[in-house]
Amino acid sequence: MTLGFAFAAMGVHRLEARAAVKNGRGNAALRKVGAFKERTLRRSFLRNDQYLDQNLWTILEEEWRQTKAVWGPRAIH
Repeated sequence: MTLGFAFAAMGVHRLEARAAVKNGRGNAALRKVGAFKERTLRRSFLRNDQYLDQNLWTILEEEWRQTKAVWGPRAIH
């Protein structure tokens, strides 16, 4: 899917994603695909008149390939 296309077809080396700290499911999904939480971005976005924190996640091509090898067909592509 998206990660495979970015790494294989487009030749991307590194991808970044953000998820609200309170978004447990979003953070878990990023962890599952092999992303690494690099930092928490304090009060980085405004929602409902309140500034909230986000986690900054990154994944390198080789990390994604390792995760894909471990999970096999169950991996999120």
